[in-house]
Parts: sequence; structure tokens; C-alpha cells
Amino acid sequence: MVVGTLSPFPPSFTAPALTLPLQTKPLHPSVPGSALIIARHGDTGQQIADAYGVEVSALSPSRTGALPEGAVLRVSFAALPENSAGVLPPSVSTYLVQSGDTLAGIAAAHDLSVTELLSANLHLETLNKLSVGESLFVPQSGAGLLVRIKTGQSVQSLVKAYHADPAQVALANGFGLPNERRVGDYLLLPGVLATGFQQQLVARQERQEQAERQARVQQQYERFQAYRVQVAQERQRATQAQYERYLTWQKQVQQRRLAEQQAVQTQYQKYLAWQHSEARQQLIEKYAAQAQFEAAQQAARLQAQTLARAQAKSRQLNTVRAASTAQSQNAQDLSWPLRSFRITSRFGERDIEFHKEFFHGGVDLAAPYGTPIYAAAGGTVTRSGYGDFGNNVYVENGNAVIIYGHMSRLGVSAGQTVQRGQLLGYVGCSGVCTGPHLHLEVRLSGQAVDPLGLLP
Repeated sequence: MVVGTLSPFPPSFTAPALTLPLQTKPLHPSVPGSALIIARHGDTGQQIADAYGVEVSALSPSRTGALPEGAVLRVSFAALPENSAGVLPPSVSTYLVQSGDTLAGIAAAHDLSVTELLSANLHLETLNKLSVGESLFVPQSGAGLLVRIKTGQSVQSLVKAYHADPAQVALANGFGLPNERRVGDYLLLPGVLATGFQQQLVARQERQEQAERQARVQQQYERFQAYRVQVAQERQRATQAQYERYLTWQKQVQQRRLAEQQAVQTQYQKYLAWQHSEARQQLIEKYAAQAQFEAAQQAARLQAQTLARAQAKSRQLNTVRAASTAQSQNAQDLSWPLRSFRITSRFGERDIEFHKEFFHGGVDLAAPYGTPIYAAAGGTVTRSGYGDFGNNVYVENGNAVIIYGHMSRLGVSAGQTVQRGQLLGYVGCSGVCTGPHLHLEVRLSGQAVDPLGLLP
């Protein structure tokens, strides 16, 4: 017979949950060696006594007849004598757990199911924790429920309570008369299995694992809380230390500013005293005389420079006229290389630092970046690429060379013949340049001349 869950058993007997025909509702024991039962409709005292394998006298209150629904009874169990080993049925042997053993492995080794093995070992508290050297009961034939007889119980009462077959019980336990088994002995009830015991252990194991997980989560949370407190304390200490450093720095700044103010005040007082001194008046007179001398020197230099530039321009004009006469086709009648422009630097002008260090041998025509550049005169392209004037193009015609400099892109290549007005490239700012413009330079017989004298 396979039965399921009923109630907890008395101490020294961890009973599985077994469901019998009795419909009473068990409570958790409130007194060691006893169990509280709530009677249901139709229950009798004798039925409850039979279900627990005890005499009716073990019930409190003790009565054999019908019980009112909801009545609470206490079932008392007498404790087994201490160190009582008890007699095992001959069909049950003892197995000592070895290293690496599991319940499933032990059951399979003895041709038993896990439920059959558990039915003979109701003392187990877990499915997955076996201790090396621990004893397990193994039924050799006729698997069933192995119970221990307690005071107030008898073979007949247990057989009746579990609805076992008396003949099978006698055969499995090897006795002729039921009174051969005494209190403390073991009784094997063939055909009765504690099917609910495995579920109880699984549920207990799940509860234990859940409790362990909750404990780990709680520990982790507590560690996290402690960490948060520690971080907050460290931040507070760091903030306090930083604030103290700030106060120290602020005090130092105030002291430094006070010292600077005192130094300025002292210096100002010295200045006031010096301002009305005789030494200052002497310096003023000396500086005035020096300024007059330097102004006269500067005026003389400017006059000399103006004269030199006038002479140079006169020589260049003479050179241009001579070249125009000798090479009329090459040097005269140049056209403007840009359609729209603004002159930003003239021939020989020292308007920027670079022109002060190096002679400006052409004119700079400012125009927007990418403005087309056209040939001022026809000729042969002798250079096209990066050179002295960034991206530049040299066009030669006889002894005249026209240079177009600082282009962003080139439109011709060396060796190419170009005509007046032909596209040469585009305005840019390559090379040494202060802004997008065209550097236009004319050289006659290797001598740079002012292009403005050759343009209309």
C-alpha cells in the first residue's frame, strides 16, 4: 500500500508525512513526545488511536466514540530508552556510507528506488548530505516502511494503522507471533511507502537553500551598507581635509596680498618723495635733450631713405623704358592678371616683417581665395609647382620672366605655351603668406622691376 502525508511523529522517530484514511488535521507538537490533532467530521477516538498506533488511553481527552468536529486532542508517545539499539528485521541490512555515495547511487546498487530507500530511513533530514560512515537501512526483499515500535504501540496496532498485510509483515520480519517484537524494535511494513517523505526532504532542502540565499543576500547587503558608510565617512574626511586646506590657502593668500599692499604703499611713498627730488628734475632735462637729438637723427634718416627710394625708382623707370625699347613685344602692354583685386603691398615696400628682412620685388594683389589668375602676357611656362613663392608659375618670354606666386591650385604645367589672358591657376595663400593674394613679379634680364610701370 502506498500512502502519503499525515503528521509529525514523536521524538527519536522522524516520520514521513503519511496520509491515512483518517481525515484528522495534525498540528505541530507543542510538548515533546506528543502531537495535537484537530478532529474532523466523523472522526472517532479509536480511529485516531489506530492511526497513530497507540492505545486510546494515550489520547487526551481519552474517548473511543465520535468526536465533535474541531475538537483538539493530544496524542502522547512514550520516549524510547536511551541508547536502545532495537532489533532489525532479518530482511533489513545496514549499509555504511562511503566517500562519494549518494542516495540515488545506493538505491540503484540495491535494486531499490529512492522512495523505497527513504521509506526504510525515516531518520534522514536531507537528500544530498550523507556523512561517511553513516548507517543506512537497506531492505533486501519486500520493500516497505521501516518504523520503530514505541511505548503504547504494538505490531497489531501499527499493521492496522498502516493497513498492511499481516502475513507479509510476519514474513518480512521473521516472527511467528506479533508479541515477539517489543518497544524499541524495528518493524518492516511491506507494501507501505513514504511517498511524501521525499517531497518533504526536497521542500526542506529548498527552504534551507532559500534561507542560505537570503542569508548570503543579507550578508552582501550588510557588507554593501558598511561599504556605503565607509565611503561616506571617507568622503566626509576628504571634504573636511580639503576645506581645511582651502582655509589655510585662503589665509596665505590674504597674508600675501597684505604684504603686497604694504610693499606697494612703501614704493608709492618712495615715488612721491622722488617725484619732487632734484635728481628727477635733472633726469627730465637729460631725457628732453636726448629726445631732441633722436628726433633730429630720425628726421635725417627719413630724408635719406626718401631720397634713396626716389633715386631707385628713377633708375627702375629708366631700366623699364630701356627694356621696353629693346623688348617691346616682351615687356610692354601687360594686362592685369586678376579681374578684381586690391593692391596690399607695392614694389620695395617694407610693410611687414618679412618684407623688412627680404626685398619685396613685386606687387601683392589681394583677392578672394580661388579667384582665377590669367596670364599677363604670353610665353612659355618654365616652372609650375611649389617654389620660393609657394605654388608658383614662371612664364618666360625672351629676357622677361613673369612670376605668379602663392596660388591655391595650378592650371598649367612646365613646358606649356600660354597666351595672354589664358588661365594659369587660382588665388591662394601657399608659402610665406599673410592672406589670400597674388604675388606678381616681373624680372627683366634677371633684374626685378616694378610691375606697375608695365601695367595699364
